Amino acid sequence: MKSKVAIPLFGTRISPHFTYAETALLVDIENDEVSQSREIALGPADELQRVQYFKSLGIDTLICGGISSIAECMLGEQAIHVISWVAGDARDALEQFLLKRLVPGACLCQKHNRCRSRKGRKRIS
Repeated sequence: MKSKVAIPLFGTRISPHFTYAETALLVDIENDEVSQSREIALGPADELQRVQYFKSLGIDTLICGGISSIAECMLGEQAIHVISWVAGDARDALEQFLLKRLVPGACLCQKHNRCRSRKGRKRIS
């Protein structure tokens, strides 16, 4: 089975908010393994433009940090599954996604315990 995942970035981490990311990691997955990954520039765009752009890329899953309910709804209407409010390194999130262990609100910040005091965060180890 083939799928395509997008992760908006802030450096190597998941961007704190979907709208403000300047780059994204695009990952092609085949048979539950990464077949190709690359970073792309997103440039300035409003939520609707960003949703349309991800749809044009054939994205089926978006892993992101914060996101407005409007953007999340628009993505859902485009058949893009959203795993939101995830914090941590993008590659760690991708690894958990491939293991089918990534959930909304997941904190992948074991090294620095940045999410330890946040209510509602789900630690994945």
